[in-house]
Amino acid sequence: MNAIGILRKHWQHVSLHFGCDALIFYIAFLAGVRVRFGTEAHAWVSAYWPFIALMALVVSSAAYIFGLYSTHSFNKGMLQRALALLYCVAVAIGLMIAVTYLNFVRPLGRGVTFIGAAFAYSAIFLHHIFLLRALLTGRERVLYILTCAFDELETRLFPSLGSKHLELAGVVEFNGYTASSHLRVLGKTDQLEAIVRREKVSRVLCTDHSLREPALCRQFCQLRYSGVTVTGLVNLCEEANQCVPLELITSEWLLHASGEPHLLYIKKIKRLFDITASLLGLVLASPIILLAAAAIKLTSRGPIFYRQTRRGRFGRTFNILKLRSMRVDAEKDGVKWCAGKNDPRVTAVGGFLRKYRIDEIPQLIHVFVGDMSFVGPRPERPELVEQLAHDIPFFKERLMVQPGITGWAQVNYPYGASVEDARRKLEFDLYYMKHMSLFLDLFILLDTVRTVLCGGLNAGHERDSSRYRAMSEWERSKAQEPVGSLPSETAGVGSH
Repeated sequence: MNAIGILRKHWQHVSLHFGCDALIFYIAFLAGVRVRFGTEAHAWVSAYWPFIALMALVVSSAAYIFGLYSTHSFNKGMLQRALALLYCVAVAIGLMIAVTYLNFVRPLGRGVTFIGAAFAYSAIFLHHIFLLRALLTGRERVLYILTCAFDELETRLFPSLGSKHLELAGVVEFNGYTASSHLRVLGKTDQLEAIVRREKVSRVLCTDHSLREPALCRQFCQLRYSGVTVTGLVNLCEEANQCVPLELITSEWLLHASGEPHLLYIKKIKRLFDITASLLGLVLASPIILLAAAAIKLTSRGPIFYRQTRRGRFGRTFNILKLRSMRVDAEKDGVKWCAGKNDPRVTAVGGFLRKYRIDEIPQLIHVFVGDMSFVGPRPERPELVEQLAHDIPFFKERLMVQPGITGWAQVNYPYGASVEDARRKLEFDLYYMKHMSLFLDLFILLDTVRTVLCGGLNAGHERDSSRYRAMSEWERSKAQEPVGSLPSETAGVGSH
């Protein structure tokens, strides 16, 4: 495995190792059964294989929740991984023992449990040794094509991607443009193919202005046929950080992104999943709703449920239902942002409900009737939608899909209480809208489990703060750049 495979196919990378751990657990446990029972193993395998397969998925799901498949997980050392994997295997085996007893099949004996667990843990741990080695050593070399001052401004954003797997080999100058002295110049564009081979570059970064140059476009096509990726910085951000910086979005990107999601999935499979999961969720969560309702009634005055108008798909409004977590007079002074940390409007019980997302369980009703989906952008109030659409470019794009109880933005960014927070969450929403799929939805649900178990996002999700600062500095630099140094063709690129 190399960095190219890790970054270009992030979710394929996650899915591959998720499936590998599940398969390893399944095969290792079956091997343990055969070692323990020898010629009589067939009867035991016939009884156990459905439970082993189910627990194999539990092991992989738990490993994903621990963040062991993330391309940013290189900071988790072998000791931390070993302990996390031990916990994953122990939970799966404990559940398998319980399920086999409840289903009245042959109880899982101590011999089978010990041998199967030893085989499974050893093999999975070996797999993660190779995975960690790839994450630590894999590196992709890239170069940047500079045609003008605007291109050079974009190079300032590259370090802010924060990916250990990316290395900027240098820049290549075009048509007489001279780069600043702090950049490593590899040569001119008429030597591009030779430079790519010499520097072992696997990706060439360019801007829309570069693509408008016929001579460069021909070279780019030849490079792509040679196996070298030619792409813009916005695509690299998608692959490295799974979000889309608003500063780099163009109308062309939006048009391309809107054609990516599969209509069959959106119209049929996603809706079928929502109906099934919401019904099951309402049944399983009904005791939790009753306990929460009793706690709200006993500790504060006012109704148990809270209704509020929200914007759904294509801007249609509906009345959302939640367990009340704030005082009744929380908005006596007008519409306010959603509660931030230590918001005095939140009740004591409400703080607990919000921390573990219990207040949002009644929204399963909206999922069942079709106002919402399980996964999607968070539905906002009409007043805030208009305000944010005025302040944030492309904000209304998120109204093109069904809003969700959870979403890619919700599991990657904490509750927002400012326009800047809304901007950053929109970056994750736009990424989801372009890449939505059944697999991505399932991984988001696993991320939601982690968020609920942890009681919210932890400090590890602050890794993007340096990128946000770099984006702001880049915007200021672009605004201060002399007008004459920016080609007229690029004046609108990245501006709103």
